[in-house]
Amino acid sequence: MKEKIALVLCLLSITLTTMALVNSVKAEPDFAWVEPAYKGYDAYYGRDITGYLQNTNWTFSMSYTYYGMPQFNISAIRIYFDWGKNYTHRYSPPLALKNGQTRLFTISNMTPPVEETSELWEHSYYVHIDNVNSTVAPMRELFSVSVYSGDYFAVLSEDHLACLNLWYKYGMMFGDSLPMSAVYSPFPFFANITATQVNMTRAIFEFQQGFAIFEAGVFGTARSHLERGDSYFNSALNVWLEKGTALEDAGLAHLNSETNYNNALADGTRKQADASMVNSYGWVLFGLGWTFIGIGLIIYGIRKPKTTPS
Repeated sequence: MKEKIALVLCLLSITLTTMALVNSVKAEPDFAWVEPAYKGYDAYYGRDITGYLQNTNWTFSMSYTYYGMPQFNISAIRIYFDWGKNYTHRYSPPLALKNGQTRLFTISNMTPPVEETSELWEHSYYVHIDNVNSTVAPMRELFSVSVYSGDYFAVLSEDHLACLNLWYKYGMMFGDSLPMSAVYSPFPFFANITATQVNMTRAIFEFQQGFAIFEAGVFGTARSHLERGDSYFNSALNVWLEKGTALEDAGLAHLNSETNYNNALADGTRKQADASMVNSYGWVLFGLGWTFIGIGLIIYGIRKPKTTPS
C-alpha cells in the first residue's frame, strides 16, 4: 500500500512539474503570415482570408519569448493544418531559451494543390513548440506547447486568385450586393460618348455574371466573365480618353476661334474709332488753320500803313 502511495505521489509530482513548465511559457507569440498571395475580403467565403496560391510556399513569422526556469530547449516548431498534415521544422542542436529571452522564427513550406486540399472552405491551423531536456545527446522530449492557432487560411487555385484580384479591383463598384445596375455606373458623365457607354454596359453585364458565378464557387467560369469585363472596362476608358480628349480639343479650338473672331472685331472697331478720331482732329486743325489765317488777315489789315492818294 505504501509503495502505491509513493508511486502516485511521484506521478503527481511529475505532472505538476510539467504543468509548471508549460504555464511558465508565454502562451501566445506575435504571429504573422508573410506575403500571402491574397489577404482581404473574399466574396465566396464571405469574410476576410489569408490565401496562398497552390504549389507555392506559405511562410509565417513568429516572435517567441520564454519566461521561467529551467532552460527551455526548442527541438522543433510544428504547424498542423486541418487538412491532416503536420509540417515540422527541426533544430539540431536544439535552441536554448533562458528566462526572458526572445527568438524570432520564420517557417516556410509548400502549399498543397487544391486537388489534395480543397479551396471550397477555409482551414484552421495550430502551431506547437517541442521542448527537450537538453541541447546535447542523449536528449529526451519533455512536452509540446501549443503557442498559436488561427482560422480562415485558404489554399487558392489560379482561377480563384484571379477572381480575387479582379474583385479587389472592381468590387467597390458593387458594394455588398449583386448584381449592379448599369444606372450606377461610376462614370455617368461619359454618356455622350456612345462607344464608351456601350463598352461600359458590356463590362457591367460581364461583372454581374462573373461575380455571381464566383460566389457559387465555379472559379474558372467566373474568371472568364470577369476578365472579359475587365477588357470591356479598359476599352471604355481608352475610348473615353480618345474621344473625350478630341471633344475637349474641338471645344477648345472652337472657343479659341470665337475668341479670336471677337478680338478681331474689337480690333477692327477700335481701328475705325481711331481713324474717325484722327479725321476729327484733322478737320478741327483744318478749321483752326483757316481761323488763324482770317485772324492774321484782319491784323494785317489793321496794321497796314495807309497811303495818301496823289
